[in-house]
Amino acid sequence: MEAFIYLGLPVLLIVFFPGTLSQKLCSQCDCTISDPDGGDRAILNVKPRCEEGRVTWLNAYGAVRMELAAPTAGDVRFCIRVQSDNVNTVVSQETVAKIPGNYRLKILDDVEVRLSPLFTTRGQGKEYCISGSDPVHLYLETERSDEDVGVARVKVHYNVETIASSLRYSPMEECRPCSDAELLKAYCSSDFVAIGTIDDINHNDDISHIQVSVTKMISQREAIFQKPAVGWTRPHELKGVVHAPVMCGIRHGEGEFLFTGRVRLGRPVLQCAPRYEQWKSVLEMALNNELMECSYG
Repeated sequence: MEAFIYLGLPVLLIVFFPGTLSQKLCSQCDCTISDPDGGDRAILNVKPRCEEGRVTWLNAYGAVRMELAAPTAGDVRFCIRVQSDNVNTVVSQETVAKIPGNYRLKILDDVEVRLSPLFTTRGQGKEYCISGSDPVHLYLETERSDEDVGVARVKVHYNVETIASSLRYSPMEECRPCSDAELLKAYCSSDFVAIGTIDDINHNDDISHIQVSVTKMISQREAIFQKPAVGWTRPHELKGVVHAPVMCGIRHGEGEFLFTGRVRLGRPVLQCAPRYEQWKSVLEMALNNELMECSYG
């Protein structure tokens, strides 16, 4: 989705509540943070160093300031998906506005930090993206009521990608068949590559959940496709669920497909999925012309 900055909501001035503004945390791709004092008024300041990963906020009280930076110059898409357990999480974008001074009154120029509310979430949140070129500063604050029980935990899956880079378009935005070159690239570089069939497709809000039975596992970075529960009539078959936008109109099809995709914002997203017969044709052409960039298995 494109950036939905401000959402027509009022711009609010940040008023930092008393507490500890910690040193910058999270210098890895996946990080776990928590209030070191166990209080509920700390502000944790995090700056992940990777283009994608996850920040897990345990005992989520107070607030988190999160900075996402572009890997290279140019237009960039900053995307997050927030999972909020046993607590509401309010996500805002932090901006800085310059306030001109008054020479006659001897008032110097100043800056004002503002919060632009983006969304509030609880449970499994949706993907939210902002396009731009400068680093994005997000402010996450939790709201817990007396009815909330259990440990408050917030997971922030983030993804930062250059918009114009090849085969890095957002699969949750665009729906188009992959070219032969993109298909070959996807086969060699995707987070999961498998041959299989579609069992069923369920739609939930704007996401299609595609249930897949794998007949041949080529590769997978994470355990997306696994052995079914005990008692399944085909114990050697792997099963899993991959995701795609509802607007792509993916339908249940007979026969085998090549499923390729990437783990994006914590879930496997379908990228190229040609029929197996089409893939065999592309593969034969690539092998004959020595175009394969990886071994075929």
